[in-house]
This record gives sequence, structure tokens and C-alpha cells, in this order.
Amino acid sequence: MNSVDLSVEIAGIKFQNPIMPASGCFGNAEEFFQIEGMDLTRLGALVSKGTTLEARPGNPQPRIFETPSGMINFIGLENPGVDVMIAEKIPFMAQFGVPIIINVSGFRIPDYALMAKKLNNVKGVSALEINISCPNVKDGGIAFGCDPLIAAAVVIAVRQETSLPLIVKLTPNVTNIVPIALAVQNAGANVISMINTLKGSFIFKGQIIQGGLSGPAIKPIALNLISQVVQAVEIPIIGMGGISNLQDVFDFISVGASAVAIGTANFKNPLIMMELIQELEDYCRANGLGNFMKLKEKIKSKGGK
Repeated sequence: MNSVDLSVEIAGIKFQNPIMPASGCFGNAEEFFQIEGMDLTRLGALVSKGTTLEARPGNPQPRIFETPSGMINFIGLENPGVDVMIAEKIPFMAQFGVPIIINVSGFRIPDYALMAKKLNNVKGVSALEINISCPNVKDGGIAFGCDPLIAAAVVIAVRQETSLPLIVKLTPNVTNIVPIALAVQNAGANVISMINTLKGSFIFKGQIIQGGLSGPAIKPIALNLISQVVQAVEIPIIGMGGISNLQDVFDFISVGASAVAIGTANFKNPLIMMELIQELEDYCRANGLGNFMKLKEKIKSKGGK
């Protein structure tokens, strides 16, 4: 067998393979494009850095702290704002011919709605990823994703302004994630992505700095939460949280993910996605698996490798 079809269709979008970057760990692809060996045309999709309505400078340094088996980030959603994203960043990403997913973050529900309206007819944008882990400043700072009613309200507001597929990124920092997953599905989400970072802290010069923990340390939690949600919802899941090798990819597929996103591992190995795509192809070829569906069947029946 020479050809392997790793393509997967999610919410009407055809991805040439199930490997994509997680938002926030790949910028808007501009820096990674310059790395020798990086071929952005081979990715399943490009996922933007978190985008807000207005430009944000982000938090002061230090804002990344290495931990055992992971890292804590305290970036503060540094980005140039949605208008610059539309004028400059999306045209750059569009040249590579893969689906573009724009991650949007807001601090009030109207922020999300207005960004969705601005992005609705932008050429090259395939879907919006709604980050509901942001603090809801109108209602005391609780994250939108911590309350089913508020999470649903965000999705409803965005759905009214766009016909694009909606991917809702769930926070793991909740007591029970299933009601929130059901709420966003019922409100109009087409896909769920999970998990976002876990709350963590590091100490810098005697100051306690809270941020988001990511990396291999959170993989068991991600697998646990995805396995719960996949049994409750009818929409596909893009899994993420500590993926750094092929067995990790298999594990996420085994618990029900339809595709995976690579985050922290990009910092350790900027070519990790290139390697995973090649390893997936090689594995399928070596095992006589002609397409991604057959790979999923093998992983679920025999545990992959």
C-alpha cells in the first residue's frame, strides 16, 4: 500500500489529517513558518492565537514558567485585535491551503458576538473556536465556561451573527463538565474542543502568579473528561492536553476524539506535528490501514500500538 488517506470531516470541514496546533501555542503560524522542516501545507488545520476585540499587550514577564511535565502560562491574551487579524494575519495563514480556525476570546458576551460578525464572511476562515475560559467581567469574573447557562448564552449570541461552524473550547476548571458540554451543544455548537489549561500557580520573587497549566501533566485529566463528554454529546470532539507522541494521539482517539491539537509540545519540539503526521502515515502503511476510519477502528478495538 502506497497511499494513506488520513482525512477526517468534522462539522462539514475536511481536514487532510487529524493533527493541528492548539490555540496559543503556535502564534498565527508566522514564526513556525520560518523553521526549517516546517511545512504548514501538511497540517490538518491552522488554529489562530486567541483573538480579542481590541488589541492587548499581554501580561509583563515572566509569563511562562516550566514545571515538571508541563508549563504554566500567564500570557494575558496578547494579540493585535480582530481587525488586524482580518487584515494581516488571516491572509498570511490562507496561503497554505488548509482550514483556518480563528480562536476568539471575550470578556463580555457582546464581544464574542461582534467578533463573530466581523469574521463571518472573511475569506479563508473555516470555523470559529470560542474560548469560554475567559473571565466574565460583567458577572463578577467567573469564567463563561463555568456555568452552563452563561456558556450557552455565549454560543447563542455568536450563532446569531455567523453561519460558520462553531467549536467551543471547554475549561476543565469545573466540578462537572458534562452539563456545560450539553449546554453548548444544545445552544448550537458544532464541535467541542477540550481541554483548556488547568489553573496553576508559580512563585516569582515571592509573588504568587496564577496561570494555566498545560503539557503532559494534564493528559490523564484530559482523557478522563473527554471520555465523560463523548458519552453525553452527539457532536465531535477535538482532543488536546499533553499530547507529545504517537501513543498520545492514539489514546485521545481511543477515548473518542475525532482529531487532536498539539500545544505545549510545540515549544519543546517545533516540528512535532510534522513528525506525528509522518508517523501516522507510516503506522497506517505498516498495518495495511488505508484511511483514518480504519485506523480509528483498530485503535478502539486493540488499543492502537
